[in-house]
Amino acid sequence: METLYLTRDVKLSREHSTLLILTASGARRRAPIEGLKHVIVAGEAHLTTAVLGLCGRNGVRVTVLDWHGNVVGCFEPKGSPASGRVRLLQAAAALDPDRRMRFARAFVTGAARNILVNLKYRSYRGNRALDGAVASIEKLSERIPSAESAESLMGIEGQIRAFYYEAWPLIDEALAFGPRRRRPPNNPVNCLISWFNGLAYALTRNEIAKTHLDDCVSFLHATREARSSLALDLSEIFKPAICDTLIFEAVLRGLIKPEWFHEEEGVCRLSERGRVETLELWVRKTEERVQGEASFREILRQEALALERDLLGIDEYKPWRRRI
Repeated sequence: METLYLTRDVKLSREHSTLLILTASGARRRAPIEGLKHVIVAGEAHLTTAVLGLCGRNGVRVTVLDWHGNVVGCFEPKGSPASGRVRLLQAAAALDPDRRMRFARAFVTGAARNILVNLKYRSYRGNRALDGAVASIEKLSERIPSAESAESLMGIEGQIRAFYYEAWPLIDEALAFGPRRRRPPNNPVNCLISWFNGLAYALTRNEIAKTHLDDCVSFLHATREARSSLALDLSEIFKPAICDTLIFEAVLRGLIKPEWFHEEEGVCRLSERGRVETLELWVRKTEERVQGEASFREILRQEALALERDLLGIDEYKPWRRRI
């Protein structure tokens, strides 16, 4: 087990080389530190310094999510991979307008292609109502190569997502969610989008940490303090393939239950049951083999390594593309 998800109010302590998880009901669970790389806390938890010391010595990252799936903080283990050469090359590329735009265009192109795959998959199977959205997104995508700034690229991407989200009710009426609301989400679909996007960000950041890249130096999103901007860049490519398809599958298969959500005063958040059951869906989705090749977790790491190879001058970076 590479990732441990904690979804209930728990106390986490150390027992020799094992993490001891004690729930509010008194139930105990043990998780060996060997093979563990990431602990995601998605609920209230009490941690001891002994736990953090054990995680630090064994290269285990601890990520804390808020009720809406946003990453609010991380414990970074000492001795993660580092390469001065790669970081200098990455910084130089970010400061070079032409090279930065080449990477930024690649990220938006990858996101747009995978958005189109989601719509074309259903259009080719008889839902011709999606053809208008597909045509609009394809037309917007033609502007990506000529965009001259990251801001203009973000604008194009925003318009693409607007057409994309407007098409969701054409897939199923239950996917209608109105305007996109993030902090806080105001209905179940908005809530699931924020939740899964937060998990995608945490997963991408964890896979970047296995490379020599600096996750604070980005190309599309603005580089800011206390934010893994490169994870935002790379996760854009994968959110349509992982997060959005998870929501489609949950709705179309009738998996979503009212008990998953707490709604009050225009704010919607996942209940404890909702966090548990959506995380089960998330684990299955990210660990299953994609197109007979590798899991999404492995593909994300390969994507980060492909970016690193480009910076080293080994091979040109090309964004991952999901096949229909």
